[in-house]
Amino acid sequence: MAKQKKGKLLKATLGLAAASAAYYALGNFLYGLVFTRRAASRGFAGWPVDGIVTGEAVRRPKSPVEKVLARLTGQSYEMEGFIKSPNFREFQADVQWYMDRPPEKAVIPSPRGASRDARIHADVIRNEAPSDVWLILLHGFTCCPWSNAGLVREFHRWGFNVLQPHLCGHGESEDPFVSMGWLDRIDVLAWINYLIDEYEDPKIILFGSSMGAGTVMMTTGEALPDNVICAIEDCGYTSVRDLLASAAGHVLPEGLLTELGLSALDAVTRLRAGFSLKEASCVKQLKKSKTPTLFVHGEEDDSVPFRMLQEVYDAAACEKAMLTIPGAGHSEFLKSPELFFGTVQAFIIKHLGRELPPYSIAGK
Repeated sequence: MAKQKKGKLLKATLGLAAASAAYYALGNFLYGLVFTRRAASRGFAGWPVDGIVTGEAVRRPKSPVEKVLARLTGQSYEMEGFIKSPNFREFQADVQWYMDRPPEKAVIPSPRGASRDARIHADVIRNEAPSDVWLILLHGFTCCPWSNAGLVREFHRWGFNVLQPHLCGHGESEDPFVSMGWLDRIDVLAWINYLIDEYEDPKIILFGSSMGAGTVMMTTGEALPDNVICAIEDCGYTSVRDLLASAAGHVLPEGLLTELGLSALDAVTRLRAGFSLKEASCVKQLKKSKTPTLFVHGEEDDSVPFRMLQEVYDAAACEKAMLTIPGAGHSEFLKSPELFFGTVQAFIIKHLGRELPPYSIAGK
């Protein structure tokens, strides 16, 4: 009888161990597709800038595993397709302009205390004309500072200085993981304080697209100094968990992100990146926001569902305005450049309290 009980206990223990191993294996697989540096390298963050500016835009060689993962996520050739698009030459010229400055490199100690030597990095393009206005520009998932070259060029025309952090797991970031804005918000606070310490009474504007938009909204939920005069978010999401659940097909194999998959991913993310998907919420942060914010979204966005715009807008406790762009997909504000830049400039002028040069989309 005792042997039978021991046998049943052993089977139950082995079964539990097997189930636990499968659970964490699933979580690790999903984590690898979303929150690792390799996942971030599927877009501009994985392309050598030299290849863009010289016209020899050749993708870095992929390992067999990377090729399989790229096909699983349906993003195998998105970048190759962009290289062949009519917009590439214009983008290439903007990147050339960006690298010709060249951007200064700002490095400060990490505010997250991962280790004594940890640092965070940013690209800085200072305006030739003295200016007290600083735009903190936050890039999207799989992107990097130079991929925002067109925006930097336009805001530079407006007389702004631009600081672009390398967000977690992207570019020169020393973090091996992506945080989709949640831990990045802590870094943005450090960059705000850096600008205040380095320059006399700077006027700071936060601007971000996609993951950068999520970072902007999460940051505004913190106690910000009066130097931060306003924020603009383009195509941001309600929360990281909601984003993965509703738009998984863009970054993950269809059908994997069931409730079990999300639970497993959350468990692994807490272990490997130090945060929970449940806490990474723009909606919760916006309920505490006091920073005037412009909410922008393309009406045809199928990467971050258009419905999320109303949810984040309604949640915001701050002064706010909304812009929807007909016919635009994800971060496709150039579908209506006059509408986009005109609205953004009017919003900034209102809170900056001074006129700006008429927008020109970087003189093009």
